[in-house]
Amino acid sequence: MHLPRLTTLEIDVKNDSILPEDFLARKLERFKISIGNESFTHPMIAGQNWFESRLHFLIDSDRKSLRELKLKLAFTDICSMKLQAINNVEYLLLDKLQGIENILFNLDTEGFSQLKVLWVQNNPDFFRIVDSREMVACDAFPLLDKMKEIFAIWEEVDNAIEKIEFAQLRSLSLGNLPEGTSFCREVKTPSASPNRPVALPNLEALEISAINVDKIWHYNQIPAAVFPRFQNLTRLIAWRCYKLKYIFSASMIGSLKQLQHLEVCLCEDLQEIISENRADQVIPHFVFPQLTTLRLEGLPKLRCLYPGMNTLEWPALEMLLVHRCDKLKIFAADLSQNNENDQLGIPAQQPLLPFVVKILMYSQAHESRDRIVIVPNLKELSLSGKDVKLILQADFPQHLFGSLKQLEILGDDSACFPIWNVLERFHNLEILALVYFSFNEEEFSKEGCLEKHVGKLAMINELKLHRHYHLKQLCKQDSKLGPIFQYLEILKVYYCQSLLILLPSSSVSFGNLTKLVAFGCKELIHLVTSSTAKTLVRLVAIEIYGCRAMTEVVTNDKDGVEKEEIVFRKLKTLELFDLDSLTSFCSANYTFKFPSLQDLYVIGCPKMKIFTTGESITPPRVNVWYGETEDRLLWTNNDLNTTIQQLHAEKLLAVPSIFSTQY
Repeated sequence: MHLPRLTTLEIDVKNDSILPEDFLARKLERFKISIGNESFTHPMIAGQNWFESRLHFLIDSDRKSLRELKLKLAFTDICSMKLQAINNVEYLLLDKLQGIENILFNLDTEGFSQLKVLWVQNNPDFFRIVDSREMVACDAFPLLDKMKEIFAIWEEVDNAIEKIEFAQLRSLSLGNLPEGTSFCREVKTPSASPNRPVALPNLEALEISAINVDKIWHYNQIPAAVFPRFQNLTRLIAWRCYKLKYIFSASMIGSLKQLQHLEVCLCEDLQEIISENRADQVIPHFVFPQLTTLRLEGLPKLRCLYPGMNTLEWPALEMLLVHRCDKLKIFAADLSQNNENDQLGIPAQQPLLPFVVKILMYSQAHESRDRIVIVPNLKELSLSGKDVKLILQADFPQHLFGSLKQLEILGDDSACFPIWNVLERFHNLEILALVYFSFNEEEFSKEGCLEKHVGKLAMINELKLHRHYHLKQLCKQDSKLGPIFQYLEILKVYYCQSLLILLPSSSVSFGNLTKLVAFGCKELIHLVTSSTAKTLVRLVAIEIYGCRAMTEVVTNDKDGVEKEEIVFRKLKTLELFDLDSLTSFCSANYTFKFPSLQDLYVIGCPKMKIFTTGESITPPRVNVWYGETEDRLLWTNNDLNTTIQQLHAEKLLAVPSIFSTQY
């Protein structure tokens, strides 16, 4: 079948061996062609682990492409596929191709004039994007604005072209390149032609991961035209670059006026963020006017942001995360009492901005030095328990941290933690996350004197508990935690392995809860007691994942129950995933009413035979999902018990979810 008038094609071919040699020889106006890729799923979703959470990294990531080509060839030589016929491709993904060293000259000498997104991965022979030893009669990739997993180099050759420019390139990601030794190698040009750069004049986002580099750029050796002062860079992310020593040179900082997001994680050899300019006799003043997010994590050798005397200012900073940077001390004593202010050029009497902290950088082998960091608009903060305690002990003015809305505290081994003091100190806090804590509910409850704090505590609406290994229940009958929970709207617990019941019978009110999440709590038997369930009048969503010991969601805490009702008036979504021991939602003879229920997920629950022992009343139609895809969906006609019985009999509830390996 020749189809001479065909202009539009969408096709997914899993086995490339069945393709005719001239399959891609036809000129097409619009196409979505996937060969060996199995689906058109955006590789951002199914990509490498280091990139899975980077959806924000892409520029205009939701843009639709009219011409997509994805190739993952097992049997076909790509050079024989005559790709020149579709050189108007906009989105090109190349995966596991053999024999490709140079994209431009192996695939399309015309320069891919319409290409906007280029994704290359798992190609063992790939060496360069453009080989400057070849002559190019056209602009290479003139519209390209995204490249991923590519390592570009440029070599000294007498017949090099005048310039290789990616004029529209806006985001670049380089990852899992063990042979890479620099982001851009030192440029060596023949004396007769001193300016033959690879130019990225509009680069906005750069991510590097698992690359064998000790510095990102050889800034002193590269002509300004190669990376013209980075004036458009907004995002920089570095992950698992184990030899990396620093991120920026001091001379670069003045060019980073647009930088908004800086993230450096798991770079084991990193010692500083900004390298010292030893020739500069003036104390530098660094300003990041647009930086809103700073994340430093897993940097065991990081001693300082800058090794010399300096002042540092980031007036727009909203999110600060520092974790497992053991040589970097975050907070010290009251800045106003420091006598070195004059040495830094800041008069002691100068009014401070709403948030001013002194960071004390130190190492065991060197004398400690003081720096000043000015951060007026901080909204999100993630620190170790040790550093949070330093904040609580410091003599800061009461109005500090007034903009802080979200606090994450990572790690505390003490039997008790001053939670009441945290809520008092960060009085405008809305979201609190506690990760890797050792206290139990009794110590949690008795911290401080409740009467002393009434009227001064933050009214948090979201609480997240991660890996609290000694916590057996959230609160007891006579718990003092009412001031913490009375405004709570969202409660999430993850990997709390001693937790037996999340919401027991208690004097504490959870009447404002709208969402409950339990994930990977292997000893959790029940989610909530029946008496507490009656008070959850605003609950909209319940999500339970991988709690292998759970036998029922609601457990009866009363004797002689006869036709009592429990009404979840606003509940729309109930998700039950990978609950190996679950037999029913509730085994007691209650009548449950779900007037707003829309979706019920029962996936990986092999022992669930009925929904409830008593009656359940739902809207006329409820979506019952027994898998993650739409072909595993049933509609129930106000009879959940019959639907669950049918699915159990057909063993459709036993299939684990895609999350089953994460608990």
